[in-house]
Amino acid sequence: MSVETSLAYQQQFFTTFAKAWADKSDYRLYKGIDDTAHTLRLDIHEVPGYVLAYDKGAQEELHHYLRKNLIQWLREYIPFFEVADDGRVFFGDWYHRREFGRLDVFAREIMHQDEDQRAILPHLQEFAADPDHYLDVQIEQLRKHCYQEATDLHNQLETLEADNATPESSTRTSAPASGNTNRLRGLLKNFMDPDADTEADEPAPKEAAPTRRSYHGVDINRVRAQFQEAKEAADAEFDAKKRALQVSAAVTRYEYQAVLANYSSIDQFINILSNLPKDYIQALKKTEEEASRA
Repeated sequence: MSVETSLAYQQQFFTTFAKAWADKSDYRLYKGIDDTAHTLRLDIHEVPGYVLAYDKGAQEELHHYLRKNLIQWLREYIPFFEVADDGRVFFGDWYHRREFGRLDVFAREIMHQDEDQRAILPHLQEFAADPDHYLDVQIEQLRKHCYQEATDLHNQLETLEADNATPESSTRTSAPASGNTNRLRGLLKNFMDPDADTEADEPAPKEAAPTRRSYHGVDINRVRAQFQEAKEAADAEFDAKKRALQVSAAVTRYEYQAVLANYSSIDQFINILSNLPKDYIQALKKTEEEASRA
């Protein structure tokens, strides 16, 4: 492209864009933004700055103007969305409604701001797959997570106690009875022959061995105490998070019912969201054509 051709193109573009702004034609404004992004290979969010000479005030004015009509259209297009004037989008009008995201005016999309918002659609898909057991599955996953440490310690404790209950332990436990028998025999022999050396004839009785509390250097009582502490902590965590999980599942159910009241499935709703930019441009084009025929 020659200098003359490039300048002519730029002059024509700015003239067209200025006319679209003067006519307050959202369709032609968006078309100018989209065409510039495509022609110059710019991110769509860079175009307003390029077109308006990077004047922050002018960019903000254009943004606010386009946002007003986009919000109005979205409120009608997805009626169960609550869309605030500042572009925040909420899923429903019930008490525990969640913020779904925020409008990206130039891209004409709803952008999720954090992990909780990004999880809403996957949760709806999971709920749709098995509505009757959705909460049960989540509670079971929570239980496994909360009790993982306690379960590991319980398994370790069972192994230690099983290993500790060996035949050697039984032999040591019976030692006191054997000692008593030897002592009785010594007394009887001494009564019959006071000069006899009982110690030479009979070995000294063995003392009873104490019950073992460790195995291979691991203190069983210490593991038992750790298990009890971990279980109590898990009980507290599970009880606290279970209630929050129940509330979240109830909200997901409301959202699911709201979607199915307007669409045939969650997947259709997700497809609608992904086509928002194209659908909005089509709506603007239709309005422009109807106005030109009037």
